[in-house]
Amino acid sequence: MTPPNITAAAKTVKPVWSVEMFEQFWANPDPALVPPDIFAPDVVGDWPGVAEPVRGVADYAQRLADLMALLPDMRLEVAEHTVNGEYTFIRWILSATGAHGRFDLSGMDRVHVRDGLIVENVIRFDTAQFEARAGHPLPWS
Repeated sequence: MTPPNITAAAKTVKPVWSVEMFEQFWANPDPALVPPDIFAPDVVGDWPGVAEPVRGVADYAQRLADLMALLPDMRLEVAEHTVNGEYTFIRWILSATGAHGRFDLSGMDRVHVRDGLIVENVIRFDTAQFEARAGHPLPWS
């Protein structure tokens, strides 16, 4: 049997970021599985606890990897979300084991998506509560 003819266009289809993709990733996060092709090359990540946002895919992915290294069993559950044009707002609940045992913490992401790519993500959560519950400072503070 002759294999189907796959066009060059079909081979270049890139994934489009979605809440479902966010949810699937954070159900079992792995820094090796951060899909770099869902980010604009100049993506901006505005994380709590630092004055300046990270810029670029490598620095953004490193911030995620640092957080996952601090809390290897962390998971995020999407509690609710809404979309307003190019912006998606996600309220999530983080569950992890810190130095003092299991804990939960709520936070939110405001994800700016253009042409299917994340161009900016503003992440917010109570850093004092995170540090108290996790028993660790944020890896980037």
